Amino acid sequence: MDTRSATNTIAFAFQSMRIEHTFMKKAHLCFDGLRETRRQILNIGLGGYEAKCVTLFADTQSGKTTILKAYLEKNVVDRCYDVGLFSREVPRTLVAALQRVVVRVSVSGTSTLMSLLEDILRAYGDPRPETGNMGSKKHRIFRYMQEFRTELLIFDEMNHLRIGARGLYQSAEATRVHNVLKDFLLGGCPIVFVGTTEAQAKVLSDFQIRARCVKSLFLGPLVYGNTEHRRAFTEYCGMLGINLMRSGLFSERSNFLEDDIVPRLFEAAGGYFGHASNIVELAAHYAKDEGAKRVERCHLSAAADDYSVLNKLATRNPFEEELELADA
Repeated sequence: MDTRSATNTIAFAFQSMRIEHTFMKKAHLCFDGLRETRRQILNIGLGGYEAKCVTLFADTQSGKTTILKAYLEKNVVDRCYDVGLFSREVPRTLVAALQRVVVRVSVSGTSTLMSLLEDILRAYGDPRPETGNMGSKKHRIFRYMQEFRTELLIFDEMNHLRIGARGLYQSAEATRVHNVLKDFLLGGCPIVFVGTTEAQAKVLSDFQIRARCVKSLFLGPLVYGNTEHRRAFTEYCGMLGINLMRSGLFSERSNFLEDDIVPRLFEAAGGYFGHASNIVELAAHYAKDEGAKRVERCHLSAAADDYSVLNKLATRNPFEEELELADA
């Protein structure tokens, strides 16, 4: 396998990897609960029901995107198969892309209200999202929600919203954005707000939205002294090693649970699942270059040296001291 092929294979394997951990399970259970309530309302046709929202705000590389992708690919697709929306012969990836039961909206950079409405229309597959005035776009969105019996709206990258900027126009725009988001909740459709920690102040600055928020989901940074956090990270590291072999990248299992690799990798990753995956992915490249049968401690150390310090996750390589002792 040439260098370019190996690089593409490793990158694809990590992009496709879905490792379930405690905080992913909690998030998915929360999403399921919101959808179950929404289905009950849709089934009995009860009007005037106000939905709730939850938030998933965490730093970059905490694993937010993976949680959303895993939910759409597993929970949502399973539901589509079970109720007959799609034949089980249709590939899961295609069902996830075509279904509108759970709609994930990627909020555009520096989004205004009009561009936000267009983002939602694009998520529904509207052929001409730029067409129409504000009222027309809102009407089409609500029509799609009823037509597809949408159970959950997920607004991703909420940190892109232009809320919190100074100035009379910006303040008025923020109010309009909040009002539209409240309209969805008042219309009975639950929402998951996702974004970096910067998004929290933007979304929850509105009291009425904040009052309807039933849960703020946690995703890091993890604290190694916390038993639940440490257990979740340890299990995650173990599954990373197993998946490197299952994906066919290596012939032997990479054992990241031996010695004190877990606490060192935890420090190198700054307590984030996503950064841990990135370090292991980089280590996999180094191992492949050497023709190794699995990812070893030395590869993790080299990856941490290049990744952790560069991304200011650590001031030193957490593996260096241990490697020096081993060499001695």
